[in-house]
Amino acid sequence: MILPKDNEAYEKMLRELRVVVPLTPFFRRYKEIFVNHFIEEVRKEIGASKMREKFLHPLSSDFYDALFDFKAPEPDNVAEDFLQIKNRGIAPLLLLQKLLSSLILHLVSDYSDDRDLFNYLKVLSDYFDRVLEYLKSLLQADTDREFATHVVLKQHEIIKWLPSGKTIRLLNVYKGIPITYDAMVGRSHTGKIVLQMHLEKGVVAENEGRVVCFDRRMEPFAIEMRIRRLAYRGRVAVAEVEEPTWIDSIAHRRKRVRVVLDKPLKGRITALGRQFNVDIIDISGKGVCLQTDVGYGLPLYEQVEVTLPVPQEDGTVRNIVMRGTLQYLSRLGKTLRRYHIFLHATPRKEEILSAFVAKREIALMKEIKAIADEKF
Repeated sequence: MILPKDNEAYEKMLRELRVVVPLTPFFRRYKEIFVNHFIEEVRKEIGASKMREKFLHPLSSDFYDALFDFKAPEPDNVAEDFLQIKNRGIAPLLLLQKLLSSLILHLVSDYSDDRDLFNYLKVLSDYFDRVLEYLKSLLQADTDREFATHVVLKQHEIIKWLPSGKTIRLLNVYKGIPITYDAMVGRSHTGKIVLQMHLEKGVVAENEGRVVCFDRRMEPFAIEMRIRRLAYRGRVAVAEVEEPTWIDSIAHRRKRVRVVLDKPLKGRITALGRQFNVDIIDISGKGVCLQTDVGYGLPLYEQVEVTLPVPQEDGTVRNIVMRGTLQYLSRLGKTLRRYHIFLHATPRKEEILSAFVAKREIALMKEIKAIADEKF
């Protein structure tokens, strides 16, 4: 098992072992597929050209054996050996997620008539979650801390990236609208970082409760700072911020306008016919991001169908059927799992979504200006 003996998830898996015992034949015959898929994915990546099969084959084979040997704790160095590929410029956790998602799809296909299928998926999903969490902790321990995410900047990093008098690029999102703008860095009398920005951009920052600083030199990382207090001096907003923290850069992800739509929806997994509640996270001209919180495992990357009600200018609602893929995001407390679903639009449906998003963007820009005028 890819978990150490002192991990409580290891003990939990031992208790639930009886549930997945019927899958033993599946795990045996799937090994060759897993190993071949592992090698294929690694070879696709830049920087992997020098990784020979005599290294990759035993690594993937040993990892698979350890992953599904539920009775034994993590073998010596197997996880660390797996993480060696990080030094070749490959994201090991993303690789593993792909492999496990593929495995789940094969499992669903082979055991679609088994009444215990969802019990298998629940136990395996929980186990895979714990494995990914454990490997992530190993990966972070092996990362240069100066550029690890969710780590507070050290004093020398603050001086380097946020010196007084520097003009920095900020990104915020006002109800789905990405807004980038410049701000001047300063210091308060207490030594706190102060950012001066235009009045309207201050309205956006105040609404978000944070600012995100980014530039090309920091990619793919950015600095998030929480707003402690914000004041207005004429047409200038002055924000005192704290807790500058490294985060994954969101600059490239928020170039497209995304707006919300508060409507209760139902999603349906096409292959299984199973329905579940979904919430809309945001809508762009290219597609829709949905979220669902459930207490059982769902097969990753399965096709999902959703009927989306899009408001029209004349006050009517146009229902459009959209399809996308189910992707796992994170655990939610002790009982729920949170999944994201990405619906992809056809060219005709892009026109419908773009018209709706454009109308919302204009309305929100007017809203920002109105708030700014009130403050001035």
